[in-house]
Amino acid sequence: MDKQDFIFWARKLRDSYQPSEAVARQLSEVDLVAVVGPTGVGKTTIIENLGIPFVKSDVTRPRRPYEKDNHTYNFRSDYEDIITELEHGEFVQFFVSEYDEFYGTHSRAYPQTGPACMAVVAELIEPFSKLGFKNITPIYIMPPSYAEWMRRIGDVRSDELKGRIVEARTSINYVQENDSKFHFVLNDNLELALKDVKAIINGDAPDARRSALASDTVDVLLRYLGDA
Repeated sequence: MDKQDFIFWARKLRDSYQPSEAVARQLSEVDLVAVVGPTGVGKTTIIENLGIPFVKSDVTRPRRPYEKDNHTYNFRSDYEDIITELEHGEFVQFFVSEYDEFYGTHSRAYPQTGPACMAVVAELIEPFSKLGFKNITPIYIMPPSYAEWMRRIGDVRSDELKGRIVEARTSINYVQENDSKFHFVLNDNLELALKDVKAIINGDAPDARRSALASDTVDVLLRYLGDA
């Protein structure tokens, strides 16, 4: 089976897909920390420093030069195996991007119980909230400014940059319209950002001033991206 056939099949299954009963029971014992934000804001770095299990997604997109297999993602091309796993309900969820790439989280990527964290696309927060997790905490990470954000994504290849900008605009549009669903964290300093994220996970309030700055930056970035 080639990739095009696999993507066609996955799209057809997407709307009717349900994880198995065993997977549903597993999720009911998991507290998910959903780390959200546009590309380049430092989501992976924050996740890697939280000290709780990191849920890695299975993806079919090409590996970027700085990425290592089985580090931040499981890069897969065994399409028939993925189909079998989907037929058995072994994935928690999956979607196919507008660029015809499969993204999904396999049940084996989650702990059997307790907290776990993963990077989640903003528009998937609502579907994730219906998957039956014991609890889900969406945290939106923002850079301190548009200029700093552009500096961080400055090494992205030109053929990728347009797509990353489109994804960022979609993400920021969504969070602007659904801001009450998110906790906002400013990632201008990793130590302070981690302190705020850990406070949210523990049920405490993050630094109010920094949270407000992160929320305000959503509007700033959107003004720039509106003409991108």
